[in-house]
Amino acid sequence: MSNVILKRRDAVYELINSKDLVGMILAAPESIQYLTGLTEPSIHTCGKVIFGRKGEPVLAVMWLDQEVAQKQAGGTYVESYTPTTQVTVIASVLEKLAAKSGYIGMDTRSMQILGNGLRQYIPNLQLINVSNQVEELRSVKGKDEIESIRQACQLAEAGMRTVANSLRPGITELHLAATAEFEMMRLGSDKLKHSTGVASGYRSRLPHAFASQKKIDDGDIVVVDLGAVCNGYCSDLTRSFVVGKSENKYQLAFNALVKTQQSVLKRLRPGIPIQELQLLPREMIKEHGYKMVGHMGHNIGLRVEEHPQLVGMVTPDPEHIIRENNVLAFFQGSIRQEGTLSFGVRLEDTILVTASGGEFLTNYPRELVSVG
Repeated sequence: MSNVILKRRDAVYELINSKDLVGMILAAPESIQYLTGLTEPSIHTCGKVIFGRKGEPVLAVMWLDQEVAQKQAGGTYVESYTPTTQVTVIASVLEKLAAKSGYIGMDTRSMQILGNGLRQYIPNLQLINVSNQVEELRSVKGKDEIESIRQACQLAEAGMRTVANSLRPGITELHLAATAEFEMMRLGSDKLKHSTGVASGYRSRLPHAFASQKKIDDGDIVVVDLGAVCNGYCSDLTRSFVVGKSENKYQLAFNALVKTQQSVLKRLRPGIPIQELQLLPREMIKEHGYKMVGHMGHNIGLRVEEHPQLVGMVTPDPEHIIRENNVLAFFQGSIRQEGTLSFGVRLEDTILVTASGGEFLTNYPRELVSVG
């Protein structure tokens, strides 16, 4: 077993002890890969990794998956179960790990699958959701993780180039999204972890617009949000286009967004509080006469959106700071002119936090391009 996996597990044990838990059960595919090295997506569907206060964790999988799981998660003890024995087998594992009474940490997925059953078999357990805390353990990336994200960014850029080449009046948003997704997967992307967003015309003001059957018209502004996946790691890239001749109002809005992004990057350093980072663009964009709508961004890794998010907190928490080798996606939100909802533009990049600042991992041109 690699030292990287062992260090990750040590961080889980530190979390268990700091929260005074008797153990932890994690069923999210990202946690299974992160803590065991298991990459087979079909096993992720039903697997759970189980920790006690000490000792080796146990990977529980469906009985048909045991052989493959043992090969991929070398050095991890694998327990198998059938559809009718899942809860009893996991309860037995918890008893062997001396996790029979007290608070046990679980992610959202394991609580949904096992919650009521565990309460029935081990009534002295109290279930605590630790999804956010586990995601935060993954927020500082290692060398191999950064390289996978870098490759995913290159695939995303290829998808965006396909968008620019395919965009024309009459094509539907869904057709455009499918074209981009096909190209990314053709070039080597894993299964995408978020569908490609395409929003045109009046729909461009929607912060999270899914692609629809709306046909793109001449003169539409078109916002495209996509991301590829490499070795399970995600990228995130958003650009805005104009079909036909660009109106000056679109160009002015996009220029303001670019300038704001550049200004924020000059302030981006390890140690900056997340509270401060998420407030900066909201204040800076006002100088250009616009308003930022939505969240400013998020950490990105084995999930597209991971904790800690770049969102406001009622009371700033000194523990929520930007750290070296965080990988961030921002801006997640769009901007609007004060007093109008007529259109929206967006600009989002995947950015590595280095000791000296932010490094763009996505390098698709940050321009408002007129096509068609």
